Amino acid sequence: MKSKILLLLLPLFVFAQGNIFSNIPPAKIEVININPEFCDESCLFELSNNKKIFSFVARFDKSIQNKELQNLMEIYSSEIGIYYKLRFDPLGKTLEIALLIPKKIIGKYSTTTIDTILAYLLSRDIDFRFKIFDSVDENLDSLNATIEKINNEHFNFVVAVLSKKESLEALDSIDIPIYIPTMTNKDIQAKSNIVFGGIDYELQVQTLINQEDGGITIIYNDDSSLGRQLGEITKSLSKFVFIEDTITNRIAANFSQNLEREEMFLAGSNVFLNTPVVKSGLLLSQIGISSEKPNNILSTQVNFNPALLSLIRGNDTSNILIVSSIGDTNQKLIEYGLLLTSDMKYDWVNYSTALGVDLFLSNMSQDIEKYFVESFDKNQAIYNISLYRIHNGIFVKLDEDEIKKVE
Repeated sequence: MKSKILLLLLPLFVFAQGNIFSNIPPAKIEVININPEFCDESCLFELSNNKKIFSFVARFDKSIQNKELQNLMEIYSSEIGIYYKLRFDPLGKTLEIALLIPKKIIGKYSTTTIDTILAYLLSRDIDFRFKIFDSVDENLDSLNATIEKINNEHFNFVVAVLSKKESLEALDSIDIPIYIPTMTNKDIQAKSNIVFGGIDYELQVQTLINQEDGGITIIYNDDSSLGRQLGEITKSLSKFVFIEDTITNRIAANFSQNLEREEMFLAGSNVFLNTPVVKSGLLLSQIGISSEKPNNILSTQVNFNPALLSLIRGNDTSNILIVSSIGDTNQKLIEYGLLLTSDMKYDWVNYSTALGVDLFLSNMSQDIEKYFVESFDKNQAIYNISLYRIHNGIFVKLDEDEIKKVE
């Protein structure tokens, strides 16, 4: 049994000005097997026992299934300076995913959703084909034309980032599994192949209301469709709504004028912020210098964002409570996401998108260990609710015994 190691040491030159690297390739190590005979498991164990590491590495065949030998291969490769990763292909075939996006409607998510799916697939180290179909908007004619293109090709499943119930009609012609990360199945009659990953804002608001200690409720809504939706939910679930205002950009910038009229009602109140991060930061800064303080300042997923921490740095944050449906997931996935500018720690649409891919992929093979712990009920993702305080400039998760449960 003879094997040899070939060490190629090639110079790497760096020019002093401009930090321009030479195009000469760097040094590399290559192990060459010069023995034509196949080395089976007993042969490899014998090489390992005799400390013939280079021969072991040179003669190891990727068809070897013995877990101990596979682990030894990774260890020995690392010891001699070679990166080796035994590729695990649980599907035995190429995974094919279609992404349907109305780019004009979903804005930044047309990019981050792509990055999220790529991050997930790369973290799994599997063969895949991933194709994006842009319908531009959610006009039914546009969606139907785009879906016809999807149906003309073969895919294992479709991720569809849609925002309107009316858009679901266009999905009727798709027979393969579909995942919609941006909607819930509430008040929707949909085909059995459609799974929804949207978060339950009603449950989030109810969880926040349960943390109240009496007092009146003051609601500040954004002037967007989501702001109005959150306002309606909050008003329908709250018992003592005393003030409800819609906050435009101009009002947010000069909120102190509103406080002159409403300050007397702040003391001991529960303030709901159904406003996005920048507006919330402006409101919190001005409420913070008021002589009267609310008991609680409450907000949903919309303000679970590290940007808020920067905007209110230096303020008293002891009375702020924020709820989130984003849980813990695989750290490798998080890191791949960050490399591709996909935030899965704070952005729930990205988190939900990865959850959907995880669901369908794990359904295709029992050998795939799930990255996510969320369950699904009647084709709807069920998220665990977490509550956060802000302490020393970071979000601090409350323990279970600190949370008043939704009855």
